[in-house]
Amino acid sequence: MRTTRRACRAGRRMMFSTVDALIAHLWPDGDPASGRQVFAVIDGARDPRIQGMLRDTGLEQACLFAGPLTPALQAAAPHLVHLSPQSRLTHPLFDSGWSDHWFVLLLAEPDVTLQQLHRHLRTLLRVCDEAGRFLMFRFYDPRVLRPYLPTCTRDEADSVFGPIAEFACAGEDSASVITFVRTRVGVCASMCVPAGLEES
Repeated sequence: MRTTRRACRAGRRMMFSTVDALIAHLWPDGDPASGRQVFAVIDGARDPRIQGMLRDTGLEQACLFAGPLTPALQAAAPHLVHLSPQSRLTHPLFDSGWSDHWFVLLLAEPDVTLQQLHRHLRTLLRVCDEAGRFLMFRFYDPRVLRPYLPTCTRDEADSVFGPIAEFACAGEDSASVITFVRTRVGVCASMCVPAGLEES
């Protein structure tokens, strides 16, 4: 694994909230149609407020669990959501969930659809251990994703990333953004401290 640390948003430092810092980092040029898209996989089991936050957002979203679900399982399921900086979901999600491991972020090219990501992410939900048992893979928890991705070989990285250009999540101290990209040999993790995030 190759890990790099870089300064972000160089220049005059300003006091931003966590929400402002993350939005400025993820959408530095606003939200143009030609830019990379930002998606979140949100773990509904992390907080009972999440289900209400997801309801009536007007954003594209899809539950990663298939079939008829009980209300309790629906509420606890992981959800894929297409974010925008102006959405009424984005602000409370970043404010409450960034430091509490609610979600991981996916960056995708403009031609990648939510349906494509949904199909791909569903293939990651279960893994087989050495004894042949199927286990739930909680890749949407930053505490799982952070240590896992840097161990991937190139073939494993291709299977995990699929149509995803980058994964991103909170660092261990929540004052940084960890971004993961594919390389010729596996996965490179890059840690960035957006201006203002460390002051939140």
